[in-house]
Amino acid sequence: MKYPRVLEKVNRVTALISGSIVFAAAVLAVMESLLRQVLSRPTVWTLNITCSVFIWAAFLGSAYAFQEHGHVAVDLLRDAVDKRTKKPGRLPRRIMAIFGYLCSSIIIMGFLYGGWIISQEAIEQHQMANFIFKFPLIYSYSAIVVGSVLMMVTLVFMILDLFSGSEKFL
Repeated sequence: MKYPRVLEKVNRVTALISGSIVFAAAVLAVMESLLRQVLSRPTVWTLNITCSVFIWAAFLGSAYAFQEHGHVAVDLLRDAVDKRTKKPGRLPRRIMAIFGYLCSSIIIMGFLYGGWIISQEAIEQHQMANFIFKFPLIYSYSAIVVGSVLMMVTLVFMILDLFSGSEKFL
């Protein structure tokens, strides 16, 4: 099964949103620095907001990072397998890639499960952020669930793409 173009586009959009969040946080940090150093009038909310939105940046950008081979990979192991085989081919690489993506899926399922649990608790207990700027924690925790679902869907299609014979994700 070929990797869906619509998923590529969704991951690209979420990566752009992630990058925009990081950019906005950087602007806030510069603003805070100028207000603190130049005017001696620091804000009380910029650090809280910045910390809270970075979870969205991390989880929204992760599926795109998988799609574009942006996560750390163990090339040393792959290269060692290529050297030991008489005819370096794609089969050992394909097996190792599928195994790696399956291991990643297990970890992401843990994120998804944990994010779901803490999101439910945040909703049931009406948990609020322990910042000067109070807001419901579900706004931050839902990033874990949304990002984990995006990563899982991406990994499933990457694995299916590898099984179909494609070399895009080797």
